[in-house]
Amino acid sequence: MELKKLTLTATISAFIFSAATNATLGPIPITLNTEYRTNTPVVGSIASTIELTSDDIVASGANSFLELLATLPSLNLFNAHGNVPSLFIRGSESRHTLLLIDGVKTHDIASPDGGVFRTLENIPLAQIESVEIIKGPYSSLYGSGAIGGVIQVFTKKGEENEQYSNIKINASSHNTRQLNFSTGAHSNKGFINFNGGKYKTNGISARKDNSEDDGANSRSFGFKIGYDFSKKTTAVIGYLKSKSNTEYDDDFGILDNKFWYQDLENLNIKFNHQFNQQINSKLSLSEIKQNRDSFTDGMSDGFNKKNFKTKDLTLLNDIKFNNALLNIGISKIKESNITDNQSLSNKDIFAQWQKNIASIDVNMGVRFIDHSGFGNETIYNLGVAKAFNNGIRLTGAYGSAFNAPSLYQLFDATNGNSDLEPETAKNIEIGIEKQYNWGSSNIRFYKNEVKNLIDAKDRANFDYSYINKNKLKINGIELSAQTFIKGYLIDFSHNYVKSELNNSGKQQARRPKNTTNLTFKKQYDKFNSSLQIIKKSSSIDGKNTLGGYTLVNLSTQYRYHKQSKISLYVNNALDKDYVLASGYNQFGRTFNLGLTYDF
Repeated sequence: MELKKLTLTATISAFIFSAATNATLGPIPITLNTEYRTNTPVVGSIASTIELTSDDIVASGANSFLELLATLPSLNLFNAHGNVPSLFIRGSESRHTLLLIDGVKTHDIASPDGGVFRTLENIPLAQIESVEIIKGPYSSLYGSGAIGGVIQVFTKKGEENEQYSNIKINASSHNTRQLNFSTGAHSNKGFINFNGGKYKTNGISARKDNSEDDGANSRSFGFKIGYDFSKKTTAVIGYLKSKSNTEYDDDFGILDNKFWYQDLENLNIKFNHQFNQQINSKLSLSEIKQNRDSFTDGMSDGFNKKNFKTKDLTLLNDIKFNNALLNIGISKIKESNITDNQSLSNKDIFAQWQKNIASIDVNMGVRFIDHSGFGNETIYNLGVAKAFNNGIRLTGAYGSAFNAPSLYQLFDATNGNSDLEPETAKNIEIGIEKQYNWGSSNIRFYKNEVKNLIDAKDRANFDYSYINKNKLKINGIELSAQTFIKGYLIDFSHNYVKSELNNSGKQQARRPKNTTNLTFKKQYDKFNSSLQIIKKSSSIDGKNTLGGYTLVNLSTQYRYHKQSKISLYVNNALDKDYVLASGYNQFGRTFNLGLTYDF
């Protein structure tokens, strides 16, 4: 079917459906939240998800978004100091993780393969209200890039008080300082919130072959304004600007006077209109600007100086009928390399249907993609879940996914290949959950196969031109259990993942096969304390095998009185010496003391 006909069908459907009132999906209520791209009560009950509230973020003791992700070992964050960060969800490539900020795709267009990479460094932690991470086959719902998983970041819109302000000050090892300020107000007609922050650290030497410290600093500013024009129509404007400078050493340990500059600017405008109790429509317009450059001895390197822009226009319609929820949406995304006058665009139509049928949760989704470089592509997903009276719940999901080559992979003068095909994947997952008197347990098995994997033609002979040459096979098991004993909340998880190219029998680089996490938390009077133990097995980095390691992190928070809170965090408390990348250092034991004051 032609895209124009599909677009017309999707748009008309939003305005002609009618159904019974007060619809629910079995026992799961349907809620309409303008912060989300779509409302997924059934998807949320089937998918493997991680949800972090603002309290969870504070309790983590993290100074940055990357440090927050490091507390979630099942994601396998690679963040060697002075090296480019990567995130491997379920053994997939880093570019197979889709990052959304307030529902808008925000990946690193500036990186060679278009993954999240350095964008993770530009997200100011102080401006995050919550984080939702979805693992598994939901590319049909979220679009290109969601092969391994999706990270959704929701920025703050402020407290529920009429007026509020707070200031947070942190000081930690290696002369690390952080200051964040937030102020805003709420009324029965809307809200307004402003956030600002600054972070600076002397750091440590990035590489083991020199002793010069490599520091970092960043600044951020953002606001969010919401207004209710009526009980049915609302609008939200959000703006985020972040600048960061990171010192680093070159790969050969020769130059230690280099630093990387990045600038991220995100403007998002959303309109929400509730036509009736069955139909709700959301229109989102966003523009993301990214600027980057690298310097040596204070002089720009030139070839790294680039400007990029992404524009996203999405219309989503939520329709309730016959105790089901149907999401129908259309979107147009254009990515541009302004410096080199290059661009790619895609027009998508997507639909997600969710319903509880005879106590079985069901969701089905499909997405039609019309890409400027690759023509048409169709991806889909199917998920089911069944709960039994004995506390057992079975889940299953199957889906396909799609990842388009980046601007760099297609058009770079030296290594680009305009004939590249998209990477495609098929994923299957089965889960068993059990509720007990003492808590719960969960086990999930998954298998993912990615075809047309893009890689350098011949690295051994220094031919880095891109071609579709590999097949990535991934098999994994996720185990988790949670209990509450004598006031202690205990979380346990173990993740096994086998990720290999072309049946080589060799684990993919920087992806440990086994990761174990054990966390103890306890609230005692005005204290809220936690202990986390993370254990990772060995991994491969090039021709080197990196040893496994165990980290212990401690934290405690003390509510001095209603308006102030003191926090203390000790990361890598046992001062473990470990390596994430050959030749690069990692932080030893670090201390972080923080003060939060509300007024």
